[in-house]
Order: sequence, then structure tokens, then C-alpha cells
Amino acid sequence: MLRATIRIAQTGSVLANFDENLDHHCAIVENAIRSGKDAVIFPELSLSGYNVQDAAQDIAMHIRDEKLDPLRLLSEKICIICGGIELSDDYGVYNSAFMFEDGEGKSIHRKLYLPTYGMFEELRYFSAGGHVRAVDSKRLGRIGVAICEDFWHVSVPYLLAHQGAKMLIALMSSPLRLAPGSGTPAIVSQWQNIAGTYAFLFSTYVACVNRTGNEDSFTYWGNSSLTGPDGTLIAAAPLFREELLDAALDFGEVKRTRLHSSHFLDEDIRLFAAELHHIINEKRPFS
Repeated sequence: MLRATIRIAQTGSVLANFDENLDHHCAIVENAIRSGKDAVIFPELSLSGYNVQDAAQDIAMHIRDEKLDPLRLLSEKICIICGGIELSDDYGVYNSAFMFEDGEGKSIHRKLYLPTYGMFEELRYFSAGGHVRAVDSKRLGRIGVAICEDFWHVSVPYLLAHQGAKMLIALMSSPLRLAPGSGTPAIVSQWQNIAGTYAFLFSTYVACVNRTGNEDSFTYWGNSSLTGPDGTLIAAAPLFREELLDAALDFGEVKRTRLHSSHFLDEDIRLFAAELHHIINEKRPFS
């Protein structure tokens, strides 16, 4: 049964400065290689910063762009998952998750749900992804990657888990909606609840990788975490500061959890699909 050691890189980014962010990534990856880690995971848009606005088109690059060669080269010894602005073959601009492994790079997820409310305006600058696909990693096995707001839609982790993902990964750039005050901010507790619930319901590992630092009026809170397949918190990084969080995964725990409680295995996806089909085709499904 596969085991792996991961490093969650709870870091900040320099807004719209790809070169400086890339150097920071490479330094962290090189250290993770020296430490014998199997994978290192960065937050959403870690290569660009979050609030890029109109600069998104200028920063966007294809996954085969030579500027990404340093990460490809390092990935011969480790799996790297990070966030970047992707330029597709037909010139769409996407908020994407990249994976580099065995000297190759590929785009493994394009953010589906682009928040455009309150402080957020992603739909003005990005196209929305159109697929939910689990992917295979030589070092991590079958994984499912989502980006921030995607995890607020239960269909995304549901589909990834039923495609065989034994670990769900959420790349995040989650800011505080209000200035920090006393006690745990509401958004932090909400994310903790989401991670624990998905881990328990789908009997999978859940890694939430959030950034830190300040960007314009945004303050990012960190508190990245790894939750086990029984819903128990395994490790968590602190609030509001950079941290390299190391954790060991034993995917045999997924097997043991599902044998102990088969609620995930008993899920009737054919029933679910049939009822969704009914809802979609009914003119007034809730009347």
C-alpha cells in the first residue's frame, strides 16, 4: 500500500512577479528534495499572486512554456503541485493547478467556480474550467485537485472521490472578509468544517493549502491542514504566517476506514445520476 510524505508550502506570493515567485518555489522545492519528501504543494495562483486583475492576460502561460523549465527539471526528483495562470491552446486564460512530475508538466485542473461577489471578481479576468477529473501521480497515487471556491460545491469532491481519488487537494487563496479580531475568524472555522466533512464522508485524505500575507486590501490567513480519511485533523499550520508543514500519508488508512464504515462504498451513483437527469430535464423541478 502506497505511503508518501508531503510538504505543504503555506507561503505568500509577490503580486504579478512571476520570476520572484518562481525563485521562491524552486528554493522550497530544493529543500523538500533534500529532506526526502515525495511531493510539495503550493497554494492557488502561487506563481502569480491572486489579485492580478487585468495583468492576468500578460502573465498567462502555456504549461509547456520554457519559463516553467526550472520546475520541470526539479520534478525529476519530486512531485510539485502549484497554482498558475494558464493560457490554453485556444488562448483562454484560466486559474489553474499545475503538476510537475518526472520531468514533465501538465495542467491538472482549471478552476470551475469563479467567485464574482463581494471582494471577488474572478469572472472578469478568467474563463471557467469545464471538467472534473482525478489524476494519477507516480508518488501520490490517484488524487483529486480543486481550487478554493470549487470546494464550496460538494459535487466537485464527490466526483473526484468517485473517480478513485484517495486524496483531495484544495489549493486556496482565501482572504479574511473582515479585519482580524479576537477569536477564530468565521471563514477559518468554515473551512475546517468543510475539510473534516469531506474527509469523513468520502473516506479520503483532504489537504487544504492556503496562502498567507497581504495583497492590496486582502489579508490571507493560512491555517493549511491535512485531514485523515476518518475526518480527524492530522496536522495544521498556524494562522497568518508562512510555514512549511510536513505530513506522512498511509493510504492503507483509506482502506481501513472504508472497511470499518462503508458509507462511501454504498453510495448509489446510478441513483444520483438518474435523479440529476430528472432534475435537469424537468422544466420546474422544484414545483
